Amino acid sequence: MSQVSCYHFLAKYHGDGKGRVMDCCNGSGRIWFHLRREFVVASYWGMDVKEKRGRLKVDSSRVLAQPGWTEDIIDIDTYGAPWKHFDGVTANAQHACTVFLTIGQISMGTDRRIVEALGLGQLTIPPGIACKLHGLALSYCLTRSPRVRIIEAIEARSRGSARYIGLRLEPIIADASPAPTT
Repeated sequence: MSQVSCYHFLAKYHGDGKGRVMDCCNGSGRIWFHLRREFVVASYWGMDVKEKRGRLKVDSSRVLAQPGWTEDIIDIDTYGAPWKHFDGVTANAQHACTVFLTIGQISMGTDRRIVEALGLGQLTIPPGIACKLHGLALSYCLTRSPRVRIIEAIEARSRGSARYIGLRLEPIIADASPAPTT
């Protein structure tokens, strides 16, 4: 996660100290350890598929795929393709939330969403080529959900091959008012 976009979103949308963080790929926990020194958050939930004391060992994409989570700051740092996680956010967000995506190029060839976005059907794309095609599919992957709208998006500069994107999302609420009669 890039500090520039992270600081912007935390200050703009979560400066009141009421933010609830879901750190989906906790790793060492170093980033949020430092961020919580500068930004007050109401709660922090770190999880990872690797076991470590002090965090929940779970596939966070399965948590996001379930309705009912209440966190409003979602950090998805898979260093691969974050789209399974992001699809869970867009399918189940019942409130506005800030999402930090780290998109790595190492495992891009394994995500069928990229091949789908490019209209390449069932082709098997070699990973070396797939990582180059990922940039072409980014807009599709970010905007394909009819359930949320992007209020703000910032991509931070990166010195390496990873991409860092901060997003502010809000659910699209269907108009519940009755249709006018003629």
